[in-house]
Amino acid sequence: MHKTHGFTASFLRPSEIDARLISAWADLEARASVPNAFLSPYFVLPAIQHLVSSADVFGVFVEKETAGIPSLVGVALFEVKKPARRFPLPHLAMLESIHSSMAGFLLDREYDSDARRIIYGWLSEKKHKWHGLHIDKCPTEDLFTEEARQIASDFAMRWTTYSNWQRAVLYPKSFDGISISSLSKHTLKNYRRNIRSLQAMGHFEWILMRGAEPLVKSIDEFIRLEHMGWKGEKGTSLYSNPHHLRFFQEMAKGFNQAGRMFFTEIHLDGICIASTANLISGQVGFGFKMGWNPQYSKYSPGIVNVTKIAEHGRDLLGDLEYIDSSTAPESYLNKIWPDRRNLVEGMFSLSTLGKTVMASVSIAKKLKTSLLAKPKR
Repeated sequence: MHKTHGFTASFLRPSEIDARLISAWADLEARASVPNAFLSPYFVLPAIQHLVSSADVFGVFVEKETAGIPSLVGVALFEVKKPARRFPLPHLAMLESIHSSMAGFLLDREYDSDARRIIYGWLSEKKHKWHGLHIDKCPTEDLFTEEARQIASDFAMRWTTYSNWQRAVLYPKSFDGISISSLSKHTLKNYRRNIRSLQAMGHFEWILMRGAEPLVKSIDEFIRLEHMGWKGEKGTSLYSNPHHLRFFQEMAKGFNQAGRMFFTEIHLDGICIASTANLISGQVGFGFKMGWNPQYSKYSPGIVNVTKIAEHGRDLLGDLEYIDSSTAPESYLNKIWPDRRNLVEGMFSLSTLGKTVMASVSIAKKLKTSLLAKPKR
């Protein structure tokens, strides 16, 4: 435990995180400067239990004490990593599981800079045996505000970018239904044709399931549909692996009980043929995964489903500031959801040796690129 200027930083292993801290952690999400459902205790704790080696995981929890009452204002979760090709020294990585779509820091918007300064200061202490911090799938607004850059500079943390990309997001309040010009004529034509085809096969319904009521049936239907397609055939569906299945069931139960999960479903004659599972953190939604019955693949039920979210988002999800699709840059959602957010992967060098090694690796990479670019004689 470390105390400074009214703030206390505790460095805890997963087994040391108690019920009081979990409750405070869940409350912090509503005040986070950059909301992130993948840093929620409802997501992280099941992931550590079923997907990640807890022996290599620890967290930094920053609390501010006011009149003797502690308030959690910052959470940072790390994994200890061995030397790797891109950074051949012992280092840390921001915690993420195979099902995480975003990493970073969970910081109270009012005390963002204070909490970040304490975490960065602790990371940079010379007594530690690690020399860098790898961060992947991190929104740029988490790392690169003017104040965040200054804090990193104050602690001589040097950032190297590995890659950056954009991801589709939807602002429900500003999306004026399916008729707006952001959808191409081709996309809109296909959407309407697929709906007509599905309607011709039976009673068509698109349903959004949300709230604190038990969504057990929706959870089970999603697991069934996600397993029916190519993921089931390749053994990558949640149902294919008991550890992943238990993770999802526990994660979904936690978010559902907090009223912070929603499903969108397409029904034909009362039978669910497509489903999306989505999480809520603060006032922001996050896509998790989707599934559909491959019997109807010709009619693109997955695309119809996410297009319906855009069409009805203003009415049904208007309380959310935005919805992060959590998809890859090449996703077809880019044709449907018009807005983007920037994400980045890179490394903070934390020590003199780390900076020297990173500089050497960067020079070697540039030299290799230059040599490969030279025409052969």
